[in-house]
Amino acid sequence: MSQTQVPEPLVTSEATHGEPLVSVENLTKHFPVRRGIIFQRQVAAVQAVQDVTFSIYPGETLGLVGESGCGKSTTARLIARLLNPTSGRIVFDGQDITKLSSRRMRPFRRDIQMIFQDPYASLNPRQSVGQIIGAPFAIHHTEGDTRKRVRDLMDRVGLNPEHYNRYPHEFSGGQRQRIGVARALALRPKLIICDEPVSALDVSIQAQILNLLEDLQDEFNLTYLFISHDLGVVRHISDRIAVMYLGHLVELATADELYERPRHPYTAALLSAVPKGRAGARVTNRIVLQGDVPSPVNPPSGCPFHPRCPKARLVGNGEVPENCRNELPPLGEVETNHVAACWYPLEPGEELERMAHA
Repeated sequence: MSQTQVPEPLVTSEATHGEPLVSVENLTKHFPVRRGIIFQRQVAAVQAVQDVTFSIYPGETLGLVGESGCGKSTTARLIARLLNPTSGRIVFDGQDITKLSSRRMRPFRRDIQMIFQDPYASLNPRQSVGQIIGAPFAIHHTEGDTRKRVRDLMDRVGLNPEHYNRYPHEFSGGQRQRIGVARALALRPKLIICDEPVSALDVSIQAQILNLLEDLQDEFNLTYLFISHDLGVVRHISDRIAVMYLGHLVELATADELYERPRHPYTAALLSAVPKGRAGARVTNRIVLQGDVPSPVNPPSGCPFHPRCPKARLVGNGEVPENCRNELPPLGEVETNHVAACWYPLEPGEELERMAHA
């Protein structure tokens, strides 16, 4: 059953203006599960991303949050065309890139770059820093003095250009991530997808990398898709925030609106888990969700969150309402500039603490 989508623009902020740089429309990705050694037959499918629709505007940062396994990284790889979607469309800079061949996709690779989570695994240990950062210039056959450009990039991201010939193992985690940032920046892309870029770093180093990303965005007019499970980090850097659960987009709002007035029960639960005193901390009592995230191979009918939803149990006096169990809620406007996919969204000012005891 497809999720009904609201026509764009769903949510705007001060950073959303003009035409979107990226539009994903009903994006879906299923991974087949096969059995058999010789004659493999498909017996099921992992529903990693299901009918996701959103846009990213030039110069903004869209945060994408959710628990591990909710489909965030798969969505990122679909947008970068590192994976092919099962269905749906991806429009980048006015061009439909959904079904482009590798050859026709090549020009777009310059404009879509990624910064990965692990700053060591994403770097070739057998290449020097100069070779790693200079690789995009070689791959795309750009003209100019590569060595000078690499040194300029190293200086811009806070690395010593004299370390041009050193190898990744000779750098700290934060320095290795700066190498990844320099490599992503090399071809002056329009979109950089940041896939949990600071989750493997110490808190003090996280702040340095986030500040670097913000400075680079202002300097080069970059657009970011910033993926993280850390809501404090996401609030610091994002203009708008999209929340995913079990492959579905369940809420989208501006950063301030989402943190001040979460409307989806899942978002409220995420915010309640932010340690008190950190950005995004909302309630004293943590909302502890019952059970585990359902398997994406066999997701629940109706609302994907209903087996764990404390608001549904409150509404049904201990029982989950029938529409939550059987009908997929559309992603609809719950108030101006704020959308959520929920049959019983939280009301502004509703006491979230009582959900902690539901």
